[in-house]
Amino acid sequence: MASDTKEAAPATASESVAAKPVASASSLANVRNKDSPKTALPTPINMPEPPARIAQRSRRRAVLSVLGGLALWEFVGRYVVTSPILFAPFSKVLAAGWGLLVSGELLQHLAVSASEFAIGFSLATLVGVALGFLMATNRAAQDILDPWVSFFYSSPLVALIPFFILVFGVGISSKIAIIFTVAIFPILLNAFVGIRSASADLLEVGAAFNCTRAQIFSKILFPAALPFVIVGLRLGIGRALTGVVVSELFGSTAGLGWLIGTAGQSFDTPTVLFGVLMFSVLGVAMVEGLKRIERLLAPWRKTVQEVR
Repeated sequence: MASDTKEAAPATASESVAAKPVASASSLANVRNKDSPKTALPTPINMPEPPARIAQRSRRRAVLSVLGGLALWEFVGRYVVTSPILFAPFSKVLAAGWGLLVSGELLQHLAVSASEFAIGFSLATLVGVALGFLMATNRAAQDILDPWVSFFYSSPLVALIPFFILVFGVGISSKIAIIFTVAIFPILLNAFVGIRSASADLLEVGAAFNCTRAQIFSKILFPAALPFVIVGLRLGIGRALTGVVVSELFGSTAGLGWLIGTAGQSFDTPTVLFGVLMFSVLGVAMVEGLKRIERLLAPWRKTVQEVR
């Protein structure tokens, strides 16, 4: 017996589509907003900090570092190393220096050491830069001078002080010879490397434009070598100051080195530390002067370190 009720025939594709509810316009808009990527906001651009502000912050850090070091010196001298023979606080060192200044001894010793340093370091600068440039631009000169430069640069030149005293005497000539000998080699080597570091592309451009040797040297080689020469001079300052001290310890009657030696023999620690402090302050002042000279001669170089 046939069933009274008949099964419903399956709906066609068109009928099934028609049977689905039609989405409203608002729901479609919501779906589009969810599926579409969000519009990214423009990221703010970090503008570079002005060089003046960077330089000001660097100076402030340097001043705070110096003040902190001096405070630590005073603390150690008063509460850690209390023996007056081994160490002295910064206040007593300044008091010893003031006594030397009032008596006139400080200016006398400073004048002697300054004259020795000025003559010896000036000669080392002139000869060292000239020989460095000559070795870098002349193959024959390099072949002849390079073994001797390597020999003397690796030798303990301080050991030649008795020889210089025998040859030049105990006067200022032996001191100048010692300062010249110990300071010339870092200047010479840095000048040599500076010339060799010149860009080969720039040299080819100069040759293509038929530049003379003088024009190539003044426009290409010297600007490339200038930073290296400044570094050599900075290294030479430290070696020259060491030469002043060592030379005045032998056969001298005046100078900051002689003052340090005599104060050490009498266990006058504040005077010894004051003499060392004077050399350090003079060295820092001359290095800063070289930095200013570099900024004047090479204004195209970045003078502010972008280090934070």
